[in-house]
Amino acid sequence: MLFNPSFTIAGHPVGAGAPVFIIAEGGVNHFGDPNKALALVDLAARAGADAFKTQVFSTDRLVSRRLPGWRERLRSKEVTFDFLGRMKERCDQRGLIFLCTAHEESTLPWLDALEAPAFKIGSGERDNVPYLQKIASRGKPVILSTGMHDLEMVKATLKIFAEAGCRDLALLHCVSSYPTPYAEVNLRAIKALQEVFPGPVGYSDHTDGHHAVLAAVALGATIVEKHITLDFNVPDAQDWKVSAGPKDFPTLVRHLREVEAALGSGVKTVQPCEAAALTWALKSLVAARDLPAGTVLEENMLIAKRAGAGLAPVQLPKILGRKLSLDLSEDQPLEWDHLAS
Repeated sequence: MLFNPSFTIAGHPVGAGAPVFIIAEGGVNHFGDPNKALALVDLAARAGADAFKTQVFSTDRLVSRRLPGWRERLRSKEVTFDFLGRMKERCDQRGLIFLCTAHEESTLPWLDALEAPAFKIGSGERDNVPYLQKIASRGKPVILSTGMHDLEMVKATLKIFAEAGCRDLALLHCVSSYPTPYAEVNLRAIKALQEVFPGPVGYSDHTDGHHAVLAAVALGATIVEKHITLDFNVPDAQDWKVSAGPKDFPTLVRHLREVEAALGSGVKTVQPCEAAALTWALKSLVAARDLPAGTVLEENMLIAKRAGAGLAPVQLPKILGRKLSLDLSEDQPLEWDHLAS
């Protein structure tokens, strides 16, 4: 399957060789309040995220009457097209990429009208082949969460996208539990996805902390998604349980960038910042006691110490048995010009 290892979303590189793409998932944590929605966008921008994501749906089209509790919970979180457009406009103003998950097909045209640069698909669309085909054939990049998927299900979904001609696809490892127990986060599944899929692989976090996100980056995630909220302890809601807020989301983004920088090139070499340590940390051969000129050097006459100069202990086999041409005082580093030719 010919998926691209990297691509761009609104001009922003995603995937191999690019910085980690950070998505602030505002989701439905606006609770239907447009001012709160704009404040969530502002939080994402202040923290330094690359993209802000929300969700859109018609409750009647998303949830059956057989689940009245879920219908009641979600109806207050529905938004109008104008509401969604205000979030998109605020993202544009704040330099954020606007992303949105359309949880059912009737709202897909809204994203077309807003010229959303990519589609995000939630884990709940597993096996929803008609929906997946509609998005895959739209000619835009797609980010797909894989909660509730095993590897064979992932492979079947990849086939759908390949057959529809979608080459700019990213997969996110995800566990659909709010919050996810740490023993079930299974971050090594990121590697399993990378083995079967050549495109960008990332992580959508549903834990109640930050360290799984940082560990995912260390394991090679090129996209991370973290829920954000302004409100906690909200009844009949679950996203806040896995969300970062104004106090800690900026910290998470900063720590993520620090971990990303710490990964480096992978080539084991002396780093520029180690230049000073080459002088003070490495040991050299120094005189164990005062040694007059003419002394034939034996091993017990020299000792390895931090001296800031002198010959390295690795040179000892070339030194033993040679005569000193100059006096050497105790603790004085030995140099080649101290030896008779």
